Amino acid sequence: MRKFMLSMPAMAFLAFPAGANPSQDDIDAARSECRDAFLARDAEAYMDAAASMIAWGALQNPEWTREVELCLAFAETIEGANLETARERAAALANEGDRTFATEAPASPAELPEADSRLADYLTRLQADGADIDAVVREIAADQTFAPSPSPERDALEAAVTAYVRPIPAAQAERNLVAYQALARIDPEDQTYRDRVARYEQAIEAEREQLQRTARALEGRLVRTTAEFDGSSWARHPSSPRYQDIRNYVTLYLIESGTGQQTMELFFNYTSRSGWLFVDSASINIDGETTRVPVGQWFRDNDTEIWEFASLRGDAAVSLARRIAEADRVVVRFNGQQFYDDYVVSDADKRVMREMLAMWDVISQE
Repeated sequence: MRKFMLSMPAMAFLAFPAGANPSQDDIDAARSECRDAFLARDAEAYMDAAASMIAWGALQNPEWTREVELCLAFAETIEGANLETARERAAALANEGDRTFATEAPASPAELPEADSRLADYLTRLQADGADIDAVVREIAADQTFAPSPSPERDALEAAVTAYVRPIPAAQAERNLVAYQALARIDPEDQTYRDRVARYEQAIEAEREQLQRTARALEGRLVRTTAEFDGSSWARHPSSPRYQDIRNYVTLYLIESGTGQQTMELFFNYTSRSGWLFVDSASINIDGETTRVPVGQWFRDNDTEIWEFASLRGDAAVSLARRIAEADRVVVRFNGQQFYDDYVVSDADKRVMREMLAMWDVISQE
């Protein structure tokens, strides 16, 4: 885990002698100023808050020392912030108040307790431009030793994760579960978070059980086509398209060889009534992430309409199908020789894939 480190110029303030111990009101005010400046990325306000803390020198109260260390650790995350400038302002405060400072230095932020170092790291990453909030929240949820002490920084992290989870629809149980697991790590004493975790765990388990029941029933309902000569077959979900020339679609088929070996096939189909696209490749955008569809040759056929298609089988097919089935928005781009056409994968197609995948999970383990 990355920790905040003060550069050598930033440590120049350590030469200050000790001043009078601040009051609790002084601590609270400086802590609030530091937090607000950090969240606003206000370099001037931050250096003023840091100067107030530097001017105190070494403190006897370890909790107050920790507040100073946390504030100073944020210097490297705020553009334009400079602890040397804060030191000069601290010197000016000392001259005005005729203070005396001790030579003993507070501990480097690198020596902060591990939980406090991670707290600063998580908060900085969430506040960064282009932050991968999903990834950070998952990391917090999985961090079993993360238990930060109450502080303004913890409050800021809690507020950031709360803002992330609030717009997530209740139907997205997995994302909600991870977010509330993260909040329960941040503030384990909040009963609301623990209750939400339990509720979404129950919802996911209930959905899983329902999917298992559907999966077991689905195998007997598949529409199966068997080859006359070798006994091989392919089977489709009863809700998947019956004919290829109906529409664009992505679906899963269960393929079985004449000897009984089974695999899954992920099938991409392009259909048009206006002319050939001559598809030679396809790309897929899954919740904003674009990759090439790893299929080989594209085939084409026609009657009154035309259809062009390709597929992949095995583990690669199952892995990509899971990503499609669990995504919020999926767009397939069929790339032709001159033009392209986009297809937004429908909720119905994703439901078919979820049920086919659940069935595969059952039968592949038997």
